Amino acid sequence: MTRLIVAVLLGLTMLSACQLPPPSRPEPQGASDQTDVRRRATIRLQLATSYLEAGQNSVALDEARQAIAIDPTLVDAYHIRALVYMNMNERALAEDSFRSALSMRPDDGDVLNNYGWFLCMNGRYAEAVPYLERAVSAPSANGPGKALTSLGACQLRNGHGEAAEKSLFGALRFDRNNAVANNNLALLYYQRGDYQRAQQYVGRVNSSSFVSAQSLWLGARIARRQGDTAAQNALVGQLRSRFPDSRELTAYEQGAWDE
Repeated sequence: MTRLIVAVLLGLTMLSACQLPPPSRPEPQGASDQTDVRRRATIRLQLATSYLEAGQNSVALDEARQAIAIDPTLVDAYHIRALVYMNMNERALAEDSFRSALSMRPDDGDVLNNYGWFLCMNGRYAEAVPYLERAVSAPSANGPGKALTSLGACQLRNGHGEAAEKSLFGALRFDRNNAVANNNLALLYYQRGDYQRAQQYVGRVNSSSFVSAQSLWLGARIARRQGDTAAQNALVGQLRSRFPDSRELTAYEQGAWDE
């Protein structure tokens, strides 16, 4: 699920966190739980996760539905179904699945994070932040880093720059190379006109394996503000060669530097 989450977070938001969302965790099982029903449902869940990672949403949805039909108590199947519906832009159905998962496991940090980010993506900031704050302190397979990233990205989207800065620096304490947190800090400093600091953070991403169309375009915009034509042209060249079908390249070709 990690690749999927990174793609969602970088693709659906302007240098955001959705991340993201972290991977689904397997249900804890004791010997008495190893029933044929649970095994069959878990196999379906694993298939749903694999298809979701591959971008095959309709097949992933069918597998998640079958997992739920086999075992309606399998929380992660509702979680995966919610992520599929997010990909399909079926907002009401995604929300229903998130709420079903949380009704059975209300302190799951991964579900809280993903549901909070879902709300944030849909402009429901007042609802999103409490879920993301709960995700920061809730148990999670990945610790609080991803939830802090989501919280910071949501705060930035809502125009709360100082709060976003604090949350994103908190995320970097867990992983200095967190691409989404670095991207968001770069965007924050770009918006403030602090281009030197903006370049510092986006440079971490553009020199890593997590480089994206968004990070290259932001880097080019920063370089333009700094008057560094050589760096600007180099970054646009990478954008053109690596992401020829991206919205960011279209923005460059249309001269939309400030949009």
